[in-house]
Amino acid sequence: MLVGALLSGALLGVPLLLLSTGAVVSSALPAGAGGGRTLATADPRARVILPGLQQVKFASPAAIATTTTTAAPPTTTAAPPTTVPRTTPPTTERPAVATTTTTAAGPTNTATGLATWYAAAPAGYCASTSLAFGTVLTITDDATGGVITCTVDDRETAGPPHLVDLSPEGFSALEPLSQGVITVTVTW
Repeated sequence: MLVGALLSGALLGVPLLLLSTGAVVSSALPAGAGGGRTLATADPRARVILPGLQQVKFASPAAIATTTTTAAPPTTTAAPPTTVPRTTPPTTERPAVATTTTTAAGPTNTATGLATWYAAAPAGYCASTSLAFGTVLTITDDATGGVITCTVDDRETAGPPHLVDLSPEGFSALEPLSQGVITVTVTW
């Protein structure tokens, strides 16, 4: 306890003593001492060594030379900001393309009957007994399953059970012209 009180007194007393004398503290690394704080004084004999802690020297403020240099602050003039138009770099990716799939309603009408051909019909057209001109028909050969499409542009005069008269090209896509009459299913 006694040692603690002495150390506390030395640690608190020495700085207070230095403050009252105006001494200045500086750091130094004396040779072989391993470092410590040194107080500079005009009297080289004014030295205090605290056991195991540090070496302290006292110096009066008059012994320390002081030089003050004041430099003008640097001045800089910045150019006014310029506005550069921002450009978008070209991209190599193509934008996504929106796709819309429209499914036409399937045929709503079906009829089964006989189909013939006539030489005056142009390719891709046919004659019907009652369907409106411009109606697109799908003709399926019931015997082979072959399918063609044609557009109504004339009237079939034979009447039931005849449903349609085809062009020579349309009929020959289903059966040979020599057959003359075939059974078909017509959808529109």
